[in-house]
Parts: sequence; C-alpha cells; structure tokens
Amino acid sequence: AELEIELLATDSLLSNYKGRNEQLDQFLREKNDSLQQMAERIETLLRKGKLTRAELEKANDELDVLRYYRRKYMGQIDSLNTVIVNLGQENQNLKTDIKAQKRKNENLNMDVARLSTKVVAGSRLTTQNVFVTGIKKRSNGKEKETIRVSQMELLKISFTLNENYVTDKGKKDIYLKVIGPDGATVYNQIAGSGTFKYQEVESLYSAKKDIEFNNETQQVSIYWDKGSEFSAGLYKAELYCEGFKIDSTEFE
Repeated sequence: AELEIELLATDSLLSNYKGRNEQLDQFLREKNDSLQQMAERIETLLRKGKLTRAELEKANDELDVLRYYRRKYMGQIDSLNTVIVNLGQENQNLKTDIKAQKRKNENLNMDVARLSTKVVAGSRLTTQNVFVTGIKKRSNGKEKETIRVSQMELLKISFTLNENYVTDKGKKDIYLKVIGPDGATVYNQIAGSGTFKYQEVESLYSAKKDIEFNNETQQVSIYWDKGSEFSAGLYKAELYCEGFKIDSTEFE
C-alpha cells in the first residue's frame, strides 16, 4: 500500500512538469524509468506473500531508497525547470534587445540617409547675378558689348558662384543650355556643344566651362558662339553642375 501511494504521488508530481520543454521531458523519462525499476524490485519482494522479518526489512529499506530518490529527483527537476524558465526569460529578453537594437540600427540608417541627403543637397553649388551679354570681337582681340543682334558674335553668360565649404574642392564642369524660342536647346557641335547627364537622362548642352573651385566666391563667364543668326524671341539660359540645375535666366 505504501509503495502504491509513493508511485501514484511520484507519477502525479512528474506529470505537472511534462510538456514544458523537450529537454525537461527527456529528463523526466529517464528519472521515471529509474524510479520504476526500484518499484519493480520492491514488488518482486512483496509477491512472495509470506515474508521473513529480514525480507520485510529489505522491502522497507528499498521503499526508503525509493522515497529518497524521489525527493532527490524532484529537487533536480525543480532546479532544471528553474534553469529552463530563466533561460526562456533570458531568451525573451535577448529577443527584445535584438528588436530594440534592430530598431536602433534602422533609425541610425535613416539618420545616415537623411544626413547623406543633406550633405548632397549642401554640396550643390549656388549662383547669383546671372547676366547675358552680346559680344562683338574687335580687331585687337578685345571684347565689345553690344545689344545689336546683327553685331553679336558671341553670347557671354556671367555669374557669381557662391562660397560652399560642403562641396569638394577641385575641378567642376559647368554646363550651359541655351533654349531658343521654339523650346529646343540651341546646339553647335563645332563650337563645343555636346551632351551631359541630368537626372539619369542624356541632355544637350550649348557650351561647357571647366573651373577650379576652392570653396570660395568666384566670378565665372561662359561664352557661346551662336554659329548662326538668332531668331527673334525669348531665350532662356540654364546652368547645370554635378547633376543639379544651379540657376537660369531669360533674355530677349
């Protein structure tokens, strides 16, 4: 009867831990098998019916051993369960930390992207005081400004490049698009017209000027040889540099 009580109590206690964790279930199976083997030894002794005092004492000793190991195994199981619970909590905390770090990294990447965008925008050259002047060359090589279309040989587009300490120093290509009254870019390949990329699209330019930029304010002039007679009407001069449209003006 005591053996049956011990086995039922043990089975009930072990059942409370089953299904919580694969590692714990394996441990429970091993300990339960060990306890079951002890119980079978005791049952073998009790099946004899009549026992001598020595045999009864041996059965009681075996039952005491069963109780001892039950307490011992339950203590081990509790300890293992505590470790598993703690590991589960640590794992959950780690997942939470990883999610937080991931959000932090995403925010950092967004900050870097925003900063990169600001740097790119800040590196854009800016201009002021854009003027278009008609030029006639004198016999001595000097320039003479003129408003008479019949005398104009060149157009001179003058402007001021503002200081910019964000952009890199060095060579800068500045492109000039002269757009005629018909909306088309005035193009003269013999005079140096060509193509450049603007917003990933090939675009015509009328003239180009290479400059050395030292981050400080400087005056720039671009000359354009008309190549043919001007058509009457409203023209537009547009300036581009490093993928940006940096200024424009109209003249008639």
